[in-house]
Amino acid sequence: MSTTPPNQPPFDPTARVDPNAPFDPTNVNDPRYDPSRDPRYDPRWQKAQQRFYRDQQRAAANQGRAATRAQAAAWRAQSRANRDQWKMYWRSQRRASIVGPLLLIALGVIFFLIHTGRVSMVNFISWYSRWWPLLLILIGLLRLAEWAIDRARAPQDAPPMRYSVGGGVVLGVIVLICLGLATHTMQWRADRNGFGFTGPFGGDDMGHFFGQKHEEDSPAMEHALPSGASLTIDNPRGDVSVSGTSDDGKVHLSLHKEVYTNSDSTASDRLREMAPVFEGADDNLRLRIPAKEGASADLTLLVPAGTRVQLNSDRGDVHVTNLKSPLVVTANNGDVEVAAITGSVLVHVNNRRRSTNVRSVTGDVNVNGNGDSVSLSDVNGTATVKGDFLSGGQLERITGAVSYHSSRTDLTLARLDGQMALDKEDLNLSQVIGPVRVETRSHNITLDKVTGEVKVVNSNGTVDVHAAPPTGAITIDNQKGDVNVTLPNGTKFNLNAETSDGDTHSDFAGVNSDGRGTISGTVNGGGVAVRINTSHGDVNVTRNSVAPLPPRPPAPTITGFGSIPQTPIPLTPGMPPEAAAALEDAKKQVADAKAQAAQAGADARQQAKEAMEQARQAMKDAQEKQREAMRLAREAAKQKD
Repeated sequence: MSTTPPNQPPFDPTARVDPNAPFDPTNVNDPRYDPSRDPRYDPRWQKAQQRFYRDQQRAAANQGRAATRAQAAAWRAQSRANRDQWKMYWRSQRRASIVGPLLLIALGVIFFLIHTGRVSMVNFISWYSRWWPLLLILIGLLRLAEWAIDRARAPQDAPPMRYSVGGGVVLGVIVLICLGLATHTMQWRADRNGFGFTGPFGGDDMGHFFGQKHEEDSPAMEHALPSGASLTIDNPRGDVSVSGTSDDGKVHLSLHKEVYTNSDSTASDRLREMAPVFEGADDNLRLRIPAKEGASADLTLLVPAGTRVQLNSDRGDVHVTNLKSPLVVTANNGDVEVAAITGSVLVHVNNRRRSTNVRSVTGDVNVNGNGDSVSLSDVNGTATVKGDFLSGGQLERITGAVSYHSSRTDLTLARLDGQMALDKEDLNLSQVIGPVRVETRSHNITLDKVTGEVKVVNSNGTVDVHAAPPTGAITIDNQKGDVNVTLPNGTKFNLNAETSDGDTHSDFAGVNSDGRGTISGTVNGGGVAVRINTSHGDVNVTRNSVAPLPPRPPAPTITGFGSIPQTPIPLTPGMPPEAAAALEDAKKQVADAKAQAAQAGADARQQAKEAMEQARQAMKDAQEKQREAMRLAREAAKQKD
């Protein structure tokens, strides 16, 4: 083992030590050195030395970490200073927009006008629900104009400018957009569901919900109107009843006004301002009712029978009867009833909760728009329906061509001697003169006693066709449903029927089957083409004895509504009291008789409808039993084979 103490160089024999120097027990070059007396050989000293070394290393490490942290802090401070410097620079280059001040000014002006009563809150909300997208367009145009002006005025060597509208303005625009979407949705639902802007509270505006009802009957009015003149009626809110029973060449008008408000003075002013206004020449007259907030007016008019009437109603029911001239009706949010019209009828409707009823018309009838249901009957002319009616349509006795077009069904036929009933699931026609074209989906179609050419395109429903002589070509394309065709015994036709997943059956001799869902053949020597194609359904071709349809019926009788109120007949000055009392009694008796006649007519129509429903159900049951019997017969034939 080496005798050299720790951390000391090896012994040097040439070293010289001053004998007068103090003795150092750790100096190995001193001749007096004694290792046993060297403290460095003491384990305690060595531990202390190691402890000192570790402390020295730890201090060095702490010093390095402190230097690193100081350097990182300095770097962060420098980065923050640079970022603040750039932020200040860009902030100095940013230009505030004029959109914010203009928007605040516009809102202040609007609220001031509403607060002072210059503008109605309801009218403003209704206007804003329709035109609020113009706000975004205006803001975009202002920002574009500001950018173009600054770009044109800035020097070429100038730094790029920044533009902003501010966080508050952006938040305000977002709020205005949300309000626009909400008010537009409310207005859309109100217009199509038949209630006012505030919802189903029974009113047309805010006044109906918060105000009290004030009403007034205006004195009867008269206005001369030559024979064959034109009369335009504009009523924004309220029912309108028009009857062509005036025989003195005048328009007789009675008016019932209603106002909803909490102020009696306001109610008086509005009732006075709602006075009817006659405009234009006598042969082209216009009757206008001024529109007022929270107000409605029910009109009852007696006009000469030959008056050409054009009626515009925004909210309210419409009744027109006993005219001998063309009629045009535009109605929103109200039922429409038209009867006893000698002339063409054109009806525009727009309300999914209201019905349209037109009957006893000598002339063409056109109905277009949207509604809950449409009913046409006793029309001596063509009938055209275009639009979507949720509960379907009911057409009866149309002597001209019939056309029905909706988003789901397209139907045309030459004449309708019976009726057509269309709802969400079924389409039933009886006593139909072809050619008939039906294109629809998800309907069970029944054509009973149909003559002439027939073409049907359907999916997800059954098709039943019962032909009557004279029989025309029949073409049926169906998807996912049975097809049943019944032909008269002596019909001459060429059959070609096919189903991809179902059974086929024919009662006629000369029809062959290939056993793979196809039957074809020539019956009674051949004649008209009968082509049937379906998938996932059976095909049945049966025979029966059907008499030809009766000859074309006479023109329907023109009958009017008995429920339309009549204008009170003004008493002649100087009329004796007895005569006046007798006249009043006669009027009451006439009114009672008309009410009883109307009720009897309604009961008769209801009974006829119930009988038709029972007959339709009985027909369905019979067809179901017939199909079941055919299925059992086929199974029995297979077992026998």
